[in-house]
Amino acid sequence: MKQGRHGLQIRDETGELLLEVGPYIIKESPRFAEEIGVIAASWAQAEVNLNCFFAILLNTTPEEAAKQLKKYRSASRATDGARKIAADVLTGAELDSVAETLDQLDNARERRNRIQHDVWAKKGGDDLRLFAVHANEYLAFTIELMAAAGLNNADATNADRMINIAVRFAATISNGYTLDDLRSIGLEIDIASRSLLQLMFSRITLRLAKE
Repeated sequence: MKQGRHGLQIRDETGELLLEVGPYIIKESPRFAEEIGVIAASWAQAEVNLNCFFAILLNTTPEEAAKQLKKYRSASRATDGARKIAADVLTGAELDSVAETLDQLDNARERRNRIQHDVWAKKGGDDLRLFAVHANEYLAFTIELMAAAGLNNADATNADRMINIAVRFAATISNGYTLDDLRSIGLEIDIASRSLLQLMFSRITLRLAKE
C-alpha cells in the first residue's frame, strides 16, 4: 500500500494491485472521463430547465421569480417546490406529466450525485469498470488505518493489521460503472431535462393563448 499521484494504491501480500484510488484514474481513462463530463453538463442544463419551469409555474414577474428561487439552494429543494406549486395550479394530464418528469429528475439526481461526489477507483484486473467510493467510506477507512498505525510500537504487528484493513476495504468496493452505465445516467438526465423544457413551453403557449 502506498500513496501515489494524489491517490492511494492497495496491494496484497504478493504485490498484486487490488485497488487504486485518485482523480488521475479519470484522467487516465478518457472514454470514462468523456461520459462523466456529459453527465455533469447534462445535469447543469437540467437544473437550469428546472429553474425556468419553476419560474413559469409561479406566473409572476421575473424579479419575484428570481427572489423565490433564491430560497431553494439545491435542485432537490427546487424540485420539491415545483411539485407543490404544480399541485396547486395544475390539474389532470398536465399535472400527471409534471409529476412524472419531476420523479424522473429525482431518480436521475440520486444516480448523478454518486458520479459527481464520490471519489474514483480502479480495481486490479477489471478493465471494464471504474468504481465510485463514497466519501464516508473513504473517511472511515482512513480513520481505521490511522488508528491501526498508532496502536503500539510493534511495527510488524501494526503493518500486518494495516494491510488487513486495506485489503478488506478494497474487497468492499463494489459500486462499479461501465461505459454503458454512465451513458444510461446521462440519457436519463437528458430525458428529464428535455421534458422540463417541453413543459415550460407548453405553459407559455397556454398563457399566450389566453391573452
